[in-house]
Parts: sequence; structure tokens; C-alpha cells
Amino acid sequence: MFLRRTARAFSTASAGRRVLCSLQQLRDLDGKGLKFPLHPAEPKKAETTTDATTTAKPRRRRDLTATGFVFFNEKTQQPRAFINSRCPHAMLELDFDDSDFFCEGFIHCKVHAAFFDPDTGICLQGPISSRKALRGLDELRVEIDGDNVVLLAEQAKERFSSMPSYDSQEPEAYKLEKQRELAEALSKRSETSEIEAMQQRLHEKTMARMKQFEQKQREAFRKPKE
Repeated sequence: MFLRRTARAFSTASAGRRVLCSLQQLRDLDGKGLKFPLHPAEPKKAETTTDATTTAKPRRRRDLTATGFVFFNEKTQQPRAFINSRCPHAMLELDFDDSDFFCEGFIHCKVHAAFFDPDTGICLQGPISSRKALRGLDELRVEIDGDNVVLLAEQAKERFSSMPSYDSQEPEAYKLEKQRELAEALSKRSETSEIEAMQQRLHEKTMARMKQFEQKQREAFRKPKE
């Protein structure tokens, strides 16, 4: 049984199959995520002349700064990874560069205070501005290879997120159950009004940080190529 995701082409083929960390290191994070660059830094090469027949295109600067995050899912006992640089609600990193992806056991987007299911990546609660559940996270294929967690070179062009093997519910029933769990987790943390106030403060803070991030991106694009 599958939850269909929006088709998005992505490949790490240029970087090849890559070890992200040891399995023990991921376990030791105790539910937290490990952030990593999608494309490792390439050695500088002498400039070469290209013409119209050249098929290889240089990566955009934005792609070079793209990141992902991986964590160990205790329920499935498997590593899970998603693209960090493509929040469905704003094209910015979910963690805002502090490598803290979780809140009450759910993936938390700090841009708009949205929440996602760590098992499937589906959006359980949308941005604070709309509260609509929008598109889920783009997943990355990783696997355990010996004692290491490896990012696969080829990533699926169409992203599917399988229902957890321990759960036999229909997709919609599964989502409703996870939304209930999220609501309970947040209610235990504090009163709803306090949560909304906290999320509003977080939203205002992250909007300010988003402007700073965009300014840095613009400055990076303006820098002359070496």
C-alpha cells in the first residue's frame, strides 16, 4: 500500500553511493536528525571552454547548497531520510541551520510551524498561516550497508512512501490517526492557546530569519565565479 507523492526528479549519481554515517552514530542521536549536503564539495578544476554541443550542465549554486537529513526510526528500526532544502511551504530548510528537526516526535518545519509524519513524510498539520495539510516531504533512499548508513546514488523520480510494515490501516485512516497523535502530543505540552502563541512567535522569528537567509542567497549569487 502506498501514499503517492508529487513527481520530482532527483539524483545523487554525480556524487555516487555515499556513506552518511555509521548506524551506531545515528542510533546515538536518540531520535534526532543528522544533516548532510546532497552534493559533496567538488575539487576546483581549471576552466574549460564549452560550446553549444556540450550536454553537461553545471549545477546551479542553489543545488550546491542543498541538504538532506537522516534519522533512525525506532518503530521500523530503519534509517529514514528526507530532503531538507525543499519545505513544501517555502523553499527553505526545515531546521533553519540548527539541525533540530523534531518536536514531540514529529518532524517540525520551523518556517511555518508545520508538522510531518516521520514514518511517511506526509503533512499532518499545515503552516500556521493556513492550517491546511499540504504536500509532504520529498524522501531520499538510504539503506544499511554493514555498519553504515548509505545514501543511494540513484533516487526515484517519482517519490512513493510506503505505509509502515507494522501498520495495516488505509492511508487516510493512518493519516487521521497520526493527526490525533500529534494533537495529543501538543496538548500535553501546554494548553492550545499557549501552543498557538508559541507557534506565532516562532513564525515571526523564522520569517525574520528567512529574510536573512534570502539576503545571503542573493549575495552568494552576486559573487563572481572563481
